[in-house]
Amino acid sequence: MTAPESAATGVSIFVQHGPVRLHVLGNDRVASSGRPDQADHSDQPDRSPAPVVVVPGMGEYAGEYGWLLERLGDRQAVAVDLRGRGGSDAPPADSAGYSWEDHIADLRAVVEALGLRRPVLVAFSRGSSYALGYALRYPGEVGGLVVGDYWARHARPPDAAVERQLTARIRGVAVADRMPGHAARAVFAQARDVPLWDRLGDLRCGVLVIRGGRRGAVVTDEVAAQWREALPTVELATVDDAGHDLWSRDHDAYLAALLPFLSRTG
Repeated sequence: MTAPESAATGVSIFVQHGPVRLHVLGNDRVASSGRPDQADHSDQPDRSPAPVVVVPGMGEYAGEYGWLLERLGDRQAVAVDLRGRGGSDAPPADSAGYSWEDHIADLRAVVEALGLRRPVLVAFSRGSSYALGYALRYPGEVGGLVVGDYWARHARPPDAAVERQLTARIRGVAVADRMPGHAARAVFAQARDVPLWDRLGDLRCGVLVIRGGRRGAVVTDEVAAQWREALPTVELATVDDAGHDLWSRDHDAYLAALLPFLSRTG
């Protein structure tokens, strides 16, 4: 594998979820013990800002989001290496699953292990379908949801498209070089089409969809209209100079779309 360049500053935490050890990168608000430094399980109201859980896209590393964790320094923030990515285990596909449900369960394991209360899930690309699934499964336990240029569905690409997706380059590095081949193929092979448009009304948190304004963005004007029709309360923001990759060109432009939503969610 070829690790992409990143400034992976932060606290490395490991969470055991069954046979899979998950790597999580946290900012300075996360204690080296692996639990948030201000976690409080008493009955006193928690007035600290809502924690953030970053859910990367296909083949991305938590370390690529070190810059974002730093910029969210006023709140507890972690980025998760999903199974088969980054510093997390990549178990054989026949011994541990790579399904939509398995990824949602990984997120649950991290949230519970770190004691994160009503986190805001900030997702990117395919990670958005895992975050959506989590928010639908635990509707009262999510403070907010940010969808990063994606539909309200979990998709299984046609077999003919899998190899093309594996050779697609993310910030100069092919997906197949970002994670073990067996894991990358298992993510697609074990995927199933899960339409979520009709379930968006079951969400109990605010939702922001951030899309790119350039060619390559998934959330086109037509898809944006579909979001509005399915979820009238949705907020949409556009990073004008981005395509599907929302932040590589300009961190500040992405933050300008994200931070007002975080401020409103607490």
